[in-house]
This record gives sequence, structure tokens and C-alpha cells, in this order.
Amino acid sequence: MNRRAFMAGLAYCFAAIVFKLIILLGGYTSTKFGFYYSHIVSVLLIVPFFWIAIKQVRDKEQDGIIGGREAARIALTVLAVAIVVMTVYNYAEFAFKGKDLAIEYYHSDKYRAELEKMQARYPDKIKTGNFPKIIDEQISSLSPFKATTGKIFPLLFVGLCSAFIVSAAMKRK
Repeated sequence: MNRRAFMAGLAYCFAAIVFKLIILLGGYTSTKFGFYYSHIVSVLLIVPFFWIAIKQVRDKEQDGIIGGREAARIALTVLAVAIVVMTVYNYAEFAFKGKDLAIEYYHSDKYRAELEKMQARYPDKIKTGNFPKIIDEQISSLSPFKATTGKIFPLLFVGLCSAFIVSAAMKRK
């Protein structure tokens, strides 16, 4: 494992975790940005770290020359480190605060308004009297594994795609 790639992966994790902690501890999770876009931003944040790792290896270890396979290996090392560390963080975040926030959300007026919109679309399937039952089912289905998996798959998908794109763009013969 390349040391520079490993350090770039850790640097990405540090940046992403600091960003997520600002959203979480700052009370921004219930805002539109915090709820919908913060995870997308943290996933896309990995792309510059691919570029930095490949550029450092290319310029400092290989005299400005790097093949596509080597560049891909470096980017995938950054991704592997990011997936492992972010999986541990996402699990801990859910156990620490995420479940409480989800329960609070399910009991909020915002979620009730969403249920009412769904009821308007499907009046035969959703009844107002079933709202407490629906909320209880949602809360009972919460798990740290589901929450972590839901956050890691986008990182894996975007990370793999962008790792190969950045690798192809950065190769130099």
C-alpha cells in the first residue's frame, strides 16, 4: 500500500468527518442542506483527494510519469481507506446521535405533513388513523447497519467511478 495514498485517504476522512460533525453538532441536520445535500457533498469531496494522491506519487516518486494502472491503484487505495474509516464513523454517528434524530424526525410535524401528502396520493392505502402505526414501524426498522450501508454505497459508487476517471486523466507517459 502506498503511503501517500493512505495518507490522502486519511486526510479525506478527516475532512469528511469534520464536515459531518459541523452539520450534526451545529444543529443543521434538520435544515434542507443538512438533510438532503450534506451527504452528497461529503461523498463528492473524495475526488480532489484522488487527484492529490496521484499527483504526489507521480511527481515525487515516479519523476512525473505514471501509468493508468498505477494511478488507478493509488486512487483505489484512497477509496479503500475512506470506506473503512467512514464505515466506522457512520456506525458510531448513528449509535451516538443518529437514532435519536431519526426518532425526533418521525415524531415531527414535517414527517406528518409527508404522511398527509402520501395519503392524498393514495387515499385507499393510507388512513389517518394508521399514522401512529406507520411511525412505530419506521422507528422499529431503524438500525445502524441500514444507516451505514445507505451512506457507504454512494461513496463506493461515486468513488469507483471518479477513481477511474481521475486515474485516466492523470496518467502521463
